[in-house]
Amino acid sequence: MLGLYPDLIQKAKAYCYPPSSISILEGDEIKLKREYPSVYNNLMSCNHNRDKRSPMEYGRDLVASWLFEDYLIEHLQCEGISVSRAGTDKNREVLPNTKVSASSDCLIIYNGRERFLEIMSDYTGYWTSRNKMELRDSKYSKMHESKSLFLGISAVDQKYLLLDMSKDFDIMLIPAYIPYGRKPAYSIKLSKDLLKDLNFRHIADDIKNFILDIEI
Repeated sequence: MLGLYPDLIQKAKAYCYPPSSISILEGDEIKLKREYPSVYNNLMSCNHNRDKRSPMEYGRDLVASWLFEDYLIEHLQCEGISVSRAGTDKNREVLPNTKVSASSDCLIIYNGRERFLEIMSDYTGYWTSRNKMELRDSKYSKMHESKSLFLGISAVDQKYLLLDMSKDFDIMLIPAYIPYGRKPAYSIKLSKDLLKDLNFRHIADDIKNFILDIEI
């Protein structure tokens, strides 16, 4: 992500992010606590989601992930797909832990048809080296129930994968997944042909085909 956004703060301002989220990106915990106490308290409440990260580390990762989502949305819109933010964090301000949900990030519309889209990134190359990925808590179940599409971006090796989560996968429940703070996770096996070279036009074409129920 940092390769795509050498200046996250300026990009957040260009996307009109709220000042509290800018303060989080700046790492200014004192300013956040003094000027945006409700957001600061929300951030402190997110113990379940931040795992082993400090609250400010979690906050910076969260805001940076929003920026990446908006970057992708911008490119998909340029390829003729209507995309809007759909998650509970669509206003790009940190919510209290009780309001954080597993709802999908975006609603996409193409040719009069709608699908939800979840966006996730891998910054370590784990997906390609292990041929699998893990989804935390109820994320998989929510996507399966809502028939969402899943767009994964492997930033290290510039690959992407697009999955129709309404389908069945080779999946295994991990009751206590250590990287997620020993919370439950689902592990999904990934065949090598699922990971394709990162290209926004190809991503858009794949999304259109999934929406139109064309096998790719």
